[in-house]
Formats: sequence, structure tokens, C-alpha cells
Amino acid sequence: MRFLKIKNKSSSILIFFVLLSVFTGFLSSCASAPEKEEESPEEPGASSIPLNRDPRQLSFFWGISEEALSDIEKASPQSIRHGLSLLRKSDLEYRENEKVLIYTAVNIMQTAWPSEKIDFEEPLLSSDSPYSGAIRSVKYGLYDTSTGKSDYLLTLLPSLVIVKAEDVSMFYKDAVEDLTVCLKKYPDSVLVNYLFGLLYRKNKEFERAQAYLAQAAKGQSENFECAYAQAENLNMLGKYKESFSISQELLEKNPRNISVLNLNAKNAFKLKNYSVSEECIAKILQNNPNDLESLLFRIRILVEKKDFIHAASLLDVYSRQDSTSRDYLLLRARVQYDWSKNTSAAIATVESALRMYPDDQELKLFAARLANVSKTKISGKSSEDIANDVLMNDPANDIALQYAVEGLVQKGEWKKAYEQSSIIVARPNADQESIFLHIKICLAIGKNDEAWNFISPLYKTQSSDEQVVQTYITVLQESGKSSQALNLINQLLPDSSSRMKSFLYYRRSLLKSREEEVLSDLRSSLIANPRNSESLFKLYEIYYKKKDFRKAQYYLKQVVALNPNDINMRNLSDELTLKLSSQ
Repeated sequence: MRFLKIKNKSSSILIFFVLLSVFTGFLSSCASAPEKEEESPEEPGASSIPLNRDPRQLSFFWGISEEALSDIEKASPQSIRHGLSLLRKSDLEYRENEKVLIYTAVNIMQTAWPSEKIDFEEPLLSSDSPYSGAIRSVKYGLYDTSTGKSDYLLTLLPSLVIVKAEDVSMFYKDAVEDLTVCLKKYPDSVLVNYLFGLLYRKNKEFERAQAYLAQAAKGQSENFECAYAQAENLNMLGKYKESFSISQELLEKNPRNISVLNLNAKNAFKLKNYSVSEECIAKILQNNPNDLESLLFRIRILVEKKDFIHAASLLDVYSRQDSTSRDYLLLRARVQYDWSKNTSAAIATVESALRMYPDDQELKLFAARLANVSKTKISGKSSEDIANDVLMNDPANDIALQYAVEGLVQKGEWKKAYEQSSIIVARPNADQESIFLHIKICLAIGKNDEAWNFISPLYKTQSSDEQVVQTYITVLQESGKSSQALNLINQLLPDSSSRMKSFLYYRRSLLKSREEEVLSDLRSSLIANPRNSESLFKLYEIYYKKKDFRKAQYYLKQVVALNPNDINMRNLSDELTLKLSSQ
């Protein structure tokens, strides 16, 4: 439209009255027109857009293919490609709102689905818009609350920031509200379910996240982002087998992807598939030898494989870069205890680590373990005290409860030990070590029937397991079923391993009444295993009772050498030494 340029005053007056006359006539015609005639598009002067028009006709994207807009709103990789194909023009003469929609689609793809390829380039926009503004905010890591949310895309776009944000707490509520609105329109939207899943996962709501991520991955088996997010969340939920199934498949398609290699290594480690785990970590280290986190992970794998020589060597390499890392100190202590058998050094390392990381649960658990085996206090606390510290923050921690029970057993507080041990064995996932300890406690307080009820079904299904058989024989003897125990011992002796023979001879010695037979079995036990503390201690008791203190001391010293941290044994040895010196 052209604007008239007014040359003089008289012309201005004339034009003014002409325009006034036209305007007055227009108002008069509007006032006199029947109401029903306004609805007719055929009447002169009536609106050209029907009143019952699609609300989208008032939107920024009015005039664009409804199918193309819907495809881009749904925002799966496939629907974005299809929507863009519908928008493609051979002459490349796009209207501004078409350019904005293409720009939005391309940026959604690049942000949410970076592994996917599209042949549309980001168009150059003539002017700014709420859509481009929201996308720019996402690139800056901001959740844009100023879009107005006047349509679906303006409601959705701010939530794209979830993909890259580490901390979602600042915009969590806004994102939940906006994504809920979007999900009502497209319940099966891959993008909305994916963003909801990521939001909940990053907020550590892993159970809630899983439902959305599973929905996003449904029908998107070829999409990397959906599959990886689901596998990662399954790992967080402790569903390592399910996660490993997905991460293995991803690794076959993306053999050099560092994130996939790392996730697959973690899953394999949890499933005790250490060879696969180490292979994945080795590939990461080949790509980046200075990745200290992966180096520590490899050391951890080696420790679990009991390859202590290589683990110790790599710990020395790591210590040149960082000797105060919590993981480094914990692994160093484990190598010192499990390989070097240097309990004192391991305790010193753990105490140093606890001074730097006093609230670390894993360090506390290892300290409780060391306190149990060494029968000493660590940082001034017994194993029971340390375990109770953990249980205050995590009452369901079975490992801490186990260490607390072991500490009570060492103190001889059998009734308290029974109460806590009963909690452990009542759980469906109770391991055999917990069951064996509970049986020991039951026998100590005379609950022989309960001990039998635990060991009997185990023996029926695992009669080839040495520890099961040893516990079964012990329960038979303590329950007064001596003849059954003796028959089983005699049956097993000829074909047993040396350690098993040592146990069997010791248990048979307890069933004999004649001293010569008892001594014969105990000596046979020590021939099979010279380090059998029970047989050595039994010989000490026999000779002490006979007042042959020299021989008693001979056997007791060996018990002390095998259990250097057992205070009770040391006390007995000191008393015997004093008795001999006074003779």
C-alpha cells in the first residue's frame, strides 16, 4: 500500500472530509446489517474466515500443511524427516513461517537426536521469533519461560534443555507442567516421553523415568538416544542384565562410542563378566590413556579378578597423578589386605581415607570388614559400631547388617546377633554366607531345629558344595544325630580334598571317646591341613587339661600365628606363658 504525500493545506482539508464521509458510511452499514448475514461469507463486507474455523488458522503457522506441522510436533526422527519432506520446495522460495518451522525441526533433530541425519540445513531467518528465541535459550542452557506457550511447539521447545542439562532442579516443575500439556495432545510422542524420562532420571527418580523411556524406545529400536537412555536408566535401577542386553547391542553398532563402552563395562562388571568389562575399559584407555577414571575402573576389575600384580602396578601409576582419591585409597587398601596380607597397612590406609571422606558408606563397610577380621578397632570404632553408622543412613543395607552381626558374634552377644541375623535371612535375597552365620548363631543359643530347617534344604540341592556339607555335618552333630554324622564322615573321607579331609577328621575326633582315637584323628586332620586352627586349638585344650603345658603352648602358638589379631587367643597365650614362667 502507498502512502499519499500531502502538498498543501487546502488539499489536506478536502481529503480529510472525503475520508470522514467514507468512514461514516462504513459504520452505518455495519450497524444496520442483520446479525445472521454476518455469518454468510457471500455477503459483501462479511469476514472471509468462517467463525467455526480451525483455531490453527489463527496460529503463526497458518497456511502450512497440517500433516507437516503435526509430524514436526510429534518430533520422532522419522516424523521430523517426513514433515520436512512435505515442506520441501523445488524453487526454495519459502515463506517466513515455513522457514521458522524448518528451523525448529532441524534444531529439534540436532538437539534431541544428534545421531540421526537429515538433509535439510538450518535456514537463515529474516527476523527473530519466539520459536528461534526458545531454541537459542536452549543452546545457552536456559529454560525459556517467556515463550507465551500460545501453541504446542512454544510449550515444548523450552524442555529441550533437559537433554544437555546436568541439574534439572531449577526448572523441574515448569518442565513437568509443560511436558504434561504436550503429552495430552500426543500421548505416544517419542520426544515428549524421552524428555520426561530424562527429566526424571536426572532428578534421580529412576522408577518413574523407566516407564517414559520404555515408551520412547517402543518402535524406535534403531534410535541410539532412546536405546542408550533406557539402558543407562536400567543400570541405575540395578537391572544390569536388561541394561547389558541393550548396551551390548548398541556396542555392536557403535564399537567406538565411549559412552556405550563405559556403560557396557559397568553392566558387565556388575554381572561379574570381568573379561568383557576389562575389554571395554581397555578400548577407552587406548583412545585416552590419561583417563584416570577409566584407569581406576580397570584396577577395580583386576582386583575382582584377583590379578593383584597388575592391579598394584597400575595403582602405582595412578598415584603419580592422584594419591588422595577415595577410589584409589579403597583399592589400595584392598590390595594390601587381599594380596599382601598386610592388615596393618590396609587399616592405616582406610583410616587415612576415612579422615578425608568420613561419610563415605563403601569406605565404612570395608573398615567394618577389616575390623571384623582383625578383631581390632578402626578409627576408634569396632566393626559393630562402624556397621551401625552405615545402618543409621541405610537401614536396609544387608552388608552393614552382616558386619554388625559378625561383630556381635565376636563379642559373644549371641541373642542380639540372632535378632539381627534373623532380619537378614528372612529376606528373599539372603546369600549363603548369611545363612551359614545364622546357623552358627542358632547352634550357639540352642536353636538346633531352626538350624536344621535352614541347612536341610541346602544340602538336598547342593550336596557337592563343601561348605554346605561341612555345615550339614556340624548341625547333625550339634543336634545329637551323631551316628548319621559319623556315617556321612566315613563315607566322604576317602574321596575328599585335603581341606575337606582335615575338617572331617576334626569333626570325627569330636565323636570319639578314647583319647588315643581322638589324638589320632586330630593328627590326621593336621597332616591334611597343618593350618586347621580348630584342630590345633583342640590339641591345646587336651594337653592343657592334662597339664602338659609345654605341648599345650606349642599348639596354641600356632593358633596365635594363624590368627594374630585374635585378642582372646593372645590372652590365652600370655596366661600360659606366665604359668610356665612361674613353674
